[in-house]
Amino acid sequence: MRAEDDFHRRAGALLRAAANDLKRDDENAERELALEQGSFAEYTAGTRPVTWDLMRRAAEVWPLNERDLLPGHDDCPAGVRITRHQESVASGRVLSRGGEPYYEYRDTAMSRIASYRPEWIRMLRVVEDDDPDNPLVQWNRGHLLYQFTYFIGPVNYYYRWNGVSHCVPMNTGDSVWGLPFAPHSFASRSKTEPACILALTYGGSLLGDAQRELAVLGNATTRALAVPLDGAARRPGAMIRSFMDAGAVTVAELADRTGLTRERAEELAGGAVPPDPEELDLLAAALGVSVRDLLPPRTGTADGVSLRYARDARSWVWPDEGAPAYRMTRLAGDPLHPHTSALRVDVLADTAERSAPLTTYQHQYLYVLGAEPVSLSWEFGGRRVEETLAPGDSAYVRPQVPITFAAAEEGRRAQILLLRISGSVTPEVRYAVGTMAAGGVDRYVAEDRLWYS
Repeated sequence: MRAEDDFHRRAGALLRAAANDLKRDDENAERELALEQGSFAEYTAGTRPVTWDLMRRAAEVWPLNERDLLPGHDDCPAGVRITRHQESVASGRVLSRGGEPYYEYRDTAMSRIASYRPEWIRMLRVVEDDDPDNPLVQWNRGHLLYQFTYFIGPVNYYYRWNGVSHCVPMNTGDSVWGLPFAPHSFASRSKTEPACILALTYGGSLLGDAQRELAVLGNATTRALAVPLDGAARRPGAMIRSFMDAGAVTVAELADRTGLTRERAEELAGGAVPPDPEELDLLAAALGVSVRDLLPPRTGTADGVSLRYARDARSWVWPDEGAPAYRMTRLAGDPLHPHTSALRVDVLADTAERSAPLTTYQHQYLYVLGAEPVSLSWEFGGRRVEETLAPGDSAYVRPQVPITFAAAEEGRRAQILLLRISGSVTPEVRYAVGTMAAGGVDRYVAEDRLWYS
């Protein structure tokens, strides 16, 4: 199926799903949207393109947003999307800070399916010290996206948190993970050595519908909904109180449901003390939720960042020591984002037959480091594909697509940066899809019928 036809089919499925949710059959939909008789079935079947004008009318007449009717574009129909080094170089542009050239940016592999925005960035400003207040350093204002950074060469990393500036000298193989809207900058420590970074930014669950909903609700509501992860907020009290408010449960009622004393229920709901495991089970049952819903995430960041030096990074072979295909090295990350994985992969297998496939539920980004090419093979849609990636090449890989790395030439050990991130398909969505009635998955992906016969 052509990409354009597939897009129209999915747009039609969204229109059908919306009409079903609002309990409109074809006749009522046509009357309310001022459509000609028999056309709604053509729109929902994908045989007639859903137009911008139709989306606008639906959003005016029905309690919808245009976004609810917009499908995503599939720009990765082969399972993997490759960007060659020459394409990255051709995308190069120099951005100035303070009136002088500061960075050279180059695009690397991206896809409309995933939320990450990966850039190769070369530092054009050279400094001779590690002073965080060096006047040569030009700071940004921070940005919405989380950022994983991999360092190549002698790069100074500058970051600011709560008004305090820091400078950390970084070298090849070092990495960092940082929180949104924290000002930061980079500079080279050498006039002769290459100094660059791979800056892989992504929005995670902050982007999309959540951001649009909070933008409508406004600043005050967003601040009220925010749950800090410091001090008492590390305890489950905030979530316990939130579920109590949602169910209109009083402290007295919570105590009665759990069998705890009123004083103890008050302490737990207020976050004064953490519950023990038995109390967590009682609270979850009393509130009608899972224990995991009450537990706040953990963060290991200090001053908004998580640093990992190459000398301290943990390495291991995969899939086993008897027949190792790769050596994996864990790079910077944080428990706040458990579905983000950053790895450096040293390819040990000489051939694809002696290698092993890597498969994950995450979206994957890969970049060929060093000076050696690598053979990349994958399977998708019943086809097996093999490509040689040169140094500086990069690729995007769809979730659940098995990929295999092997030496492109015998004896040449390639090295790859592999970043994996979750998309909009959260664990909650995966559980929800897994509990649907028989036949529900296919209709969830693309609704193809009226909800009644």
